[in-house]
Amino acid sequence: MLTFDYSPLIYWAIGYLLAGVVIWSGVSRRISNLAFLSLSVVLLVMMRLPVLVMNREINPDESQMISHGITLYYSPVYWQSVDGTTIGPLDNYLLVLPRLLGFQVDYTSARVMGLLCAVGALLFFFGAVRRWFGSSTARLGLLFPLLFLTFTQEPDYVHYSSEQLPVLLLSFCLWLLARLSTSQSLSARWAYLLGFVAGMVPFAKLQAVPQAVVLALGGIWIAYQYFRSEKQYKPLVALLLGGLTFPILVTAWTLYHGVFDDMIDFYLLGNAIYAGNNSIFTIPSYLIRLVSLSPDFLFYILLLVVPIAVGVVQWVRPASGQGGSLWTFLPLLFVVYLLAALYAATKSGNAFVHYLTLCIYPLALAALCGLHWLRQQRVAWSFALPGLLIFWFAGMDAFSAVKYRQINAYNSVGATSLPESTLVSEIKKYTEPGDYLVVWGWNLLYYVEAQLPQGTAENHSERSIFVHPLRDTYRNRYISDIKRNRPVAFVDAVDNSLWLGNREAEGYESFPELAGFIKQNYRYVGTYDKNLLFIRKDKYPAK
Repeated sequence: MLTFDYSPLIYWAIGYLLAGVVIWSGVSRRISNLAFLSLSVVLLVMMRLPVLVMNREINPDESQMISHGITLYYSPVYWQSVDGTTIGPLDNYLLVLPRLLGFQVDYTSARVMGLLCAVGALLFFFGAVRRWFGSSTARLGLLFPLLFLTFTQEPDYVHYSSEQLPVLLLSFCLWLLARLSTSQSLSARWAYLLGFVAGMVPFAKLQAVPQAVVLALGGIWIAYQYFRSEKQYKPLVALLLGGLTFPILVTAWTLYHGVFDDMIDFYLLGNAIYAGNNSIFTIPSYLIRLVSLSPDFLFYILLLVVPIAVGVVQWVRPASGQGGSLWTFLPLLFVVYLLAALYAATKSGNAFVHYLTLCIYPLALAALCGLHWLRQQRVAWSFALPGLLIFWFAGMDAFSAVKYRQINAYNSVGATSLPESTLVSEIKKYTEPGDYLVVWGWNLLYYVEAQLPQGTAENHSERSIFVHPLRDTYRNRYISDIKRNRPVAFVDAVDNSLWLGNREAEGYESFPELAGFIKQNYRYVGTYDKNLLFIRKDKYPAK
């Protein structure tokens, strides 16, 4: 018979009580913005603690990026030592920071970085909305992404994902755009910064570029209108130069290190192949499929449909006294920004729920005009909407408590330190910190457990296994990397891998040049959890 641990129940009860205080502080005029934001951050951090301290893989992407972070600490040239495939370099460099500060690069430190991105995005979002609509609407608008990110226990929103840093950068752009659009005298410095941050987005995640383009175009429109009225061209030129600065710096850096062709082949062309088979007409069906996999996000959308609809009505038929930029530029910006987010989340055609992270803030933005009107008309009714969101999450947690006898989906008891599999224990007998490890297949948690850098730029080898136009290019780089780095340990994990399992067609022997290199330079040690372990001959002499 299942037992029930009441400690998490008490913890969650305190969390929901604090959420009630946060909603009340959003209504109260006696609470300052600083106090409201402080309570909001405390609430988010408190409810994320269970997943932070659980030092276990939740999503394979976490192990992929953590492995990149470990490697970049030893060999910091991206596209030479690391290729994140669809994940941009900035996402991976972010994970080097904990190591530079003396912490281990693991699941906990990665999620702390993700949480810092989430906090920053919330604060920039609030700052943007406050400039456009005032503090009252900003507090109300913030509650929706805040409560969603605080109480969802769906794994795709709580693991360290490649969308968290881009969302932070986009929120920063949003705040800069709000600053420009509400300033009587445009500052060339702020315009340049908007362009510069927007230019960083492609190197965090190419998938987020459509949203960055929308915000950059919004800034260009504002700067152009300022040029027409004030005959001042500096803000417009500064914004354009800002947008070019970071890409030019990256290009110069890649040319200096000799990895420019790798950036083109493995990042730009690789991403094009990844998402190139889908047309814009397939987006609605993919969106329905994607949202159906996330009950929390589905409720989030349905809840915001009401204020979005109200905002559309008010935009089409503005009430007396409404007009100007608030009811022309902003609604159009919000709608296009939302469409760009939906396009970004669905264009690849892959049903990865964490892509919907890109849509959390755009949905809240699209609802802002309606929320602003509701806030002005009926205070209690407008704040009933975040109350319904709380009710949804409380109901889901109650259902879990009754059916599964647990309310916390992330039990960290005995899981606060990295595990060590039998395979990794054996690998550690022959390796030292800084030695290279290579895993053929897709089981990247071994890099994290061993805390060893990857010996090939791409730490999973599916692009060297599956047939596609660039497979030979990937294979040439793979064999070049392994010959240059000469990893101490080589693991064939095909029989214990994500999306793989056909040894005859996918094992390392299917790559003849790699098989020859392994035969010449390595000795077979044994099979551990279906993984074949080979150790370099000088580290494992013949007996």
